[in-house]
Amino acid sequence: KEEFLTALATLREQINHLDDELLTILGQRMKISDKIGEYKRANNITILQTNRWNEILQKGIQRGAKAGLSEDFITKYFDAVHLESINHQNKIMNS
Repeated sequence: KEEFLTALATLREQINHLDDELLTILGQRMKISDKIGEYKRANNITILQTNRWNEILQKGIQRGAKAGLSEDFITKYFDAVHLESINHQNKIMNS
């Protein structure tokens, strides 16, 4: 039983490390979204760029499939990331 718990703790620590990396990368992504928002505000460009969004989503679904992730999961993930990006850009547009 102790061996099992040790192995499980090790695997969970690996998950924790990866979660930390994902959050760091998402934070970096939002900083870039902020810069895009500043550019869009300065150039009077709308936040939602449908063609770009579709490109990101399709590329994500393809890459996700190669990584063994379902299309449903990838779509939900990218929807959440996209919404957060829009929120960041809205704050910039309205400041």
